[in-house]
Amino acid sequence: MKHLILVSFLTLSVCVAKAQCIRIYVAEKVKEVEIPIERRDFEITINDTMKLNLTSGNNGLLGRISLDKGTYKVMIQNPEYADAIMKDVVVEESRSNNLTINVVPLTAAQIEEKKKAK
Repeated sequence: MKHLILVSFLTLSVCVAKAQCIRIYVAEKVKEVEIPIERRDFEITINDTMKLNLTSGNNGLLGRISLDKGTYKVMIQNPEYADAIMKDVVVEESRSNNLTINVVPLTAAQIEEKKKAK
């Protein structure tokens, strides 16, 4: 019985070890320093197909997204910031990657213009 439990645990460990993901952080770059964007809602689009709505934490973390191995395009949107796109984001097997996306705040006029465009 102990051997069966040990084999089950090792099998589970091997299956879990093959997981891959990206952790998306959002920040604003001010004089070469990245300042995390805290407690804001963002829409994340991956490869123009997968859409997620996530809220950034105190450290700017939007979340951990599990993806298959491959190359992706990641876009984040928020009404107060210019849309940001990162192309050629590589997700490797059995790896977790941190992805920091820098956003640029919009002026009041630009925010109104963005609202009208929708």
